[in-house]
Amino acid sequence: MTRATPSDKKVAVEIITETFDQNPSVNIVIGEGGNRRKKISRLAAYAFMKALNRDGAYLSENRKGAALCFHSDSGGFSIKEIYYEARFAVAIPIQKVVQTLKRESYIKKNRYKGKHLYFWFLGVEKGGGQAVFELRDHLFALSKKEQLPILLETSVPRNREVYERYGFKVYHTWDDSGGGNALWFMMRES
Repeated sequence: MTRATPSDKKVAVEIITETFDQNPSVNIVIGEGGNRRKKISRLAAYAFMKALNRDGAYLSENRKGAALCFHSDSGGFSIKEIYYEARFAVAIPIQKVVQTLKRESYIKKNRYKGKHLYFWFLGVEKGGGQAVFELRDHLFALSKKEQLPILLETSVPRNREVYERYGFKVYHTWDDSGGGNALWFMMRES
């Protein structure tokens, strides 16, 4: 596992774009029309830049897996981050921008308030071998070392089951986060 650099953006964005194409939460944000791949790619580029700005963008050694996970209290002002956020926003219809802002407001209001690691995206290409385990193990070790819980949200039932197998517990459920899909707020203690 390596910490990503700006030159890794293309690889990370491609991985996330490919692996999140059918994700219900992503589909709620980007909508069904237009050039979906372009919209997902812009979302992935924004997420990568935000995580990179917070020292939380990672690639597996084989460069087939990407994880965006950062400290909840990290951050800072970044022109690049704002640029990528605006670039994403103009790629989706205005009603989706408004819907996304309302959605994010709900998520922030209901997310655990203590200091934590926020696990935003994890994508691994088909044939990625052990990449998912490599990234997972690194993040779990970081959580243990820093004595911080890991938080995430998922709208994919299969992913919820996998996360539960690895020690995550649901602490809040949004029964209809859009399109009839539940959104599970999950935490794994350090």
